[in-house]
Amino acid sequence: MKMPLCTRCGTRNAAFVCQNCGRMVCHDCFDRNRWWCGDCINHPSTIIRTTTQIPTAGLFFLAFVMIFVGILLMSLGPILSGNGVGSFGTVILIGPIPVILGSGPLASVMIILALVLTVVAVIVGVILQRSRRKL
Repeated sequence: MKMPLCTRCGTRNAAFVCQNCGRMVCHDCFDRNRWWCGDCINHPSTIIRTTTQIPTAGLFFLAFVMIFVGILLMSLGPILSGNGVGSFGTVILIGPIPVILGSGPLASVMIILALVLTVVAVIVGVILQRSRRKL
């Protein structure tokens, strides 16, 4: 497969994409500090689009807290209802450490179901990760 030529100089193979204008440029026509091509650096008034930093760490922490609170509420619901009729079982994976919770007359069945679903989810995740690496 032939590499595309730099859209700025037209002589060398393009290796980067300008994060401002989207053009494919070579090593010499590219600023690695800004990830911009030479034209965008020389003429800053030609900014076509700007990028914003997404606070990924904050969003990840928020998602983790929301999942934890949801599981906690689902786990405490049957316990705090007082009638003893409800059953639940859940498996929380914190890294490689499973936390298994269950309550009620059918807790053992629910825990076994949760363990089976957890194992299936881990297997599917491994298969998807391996197929992604092959691409």
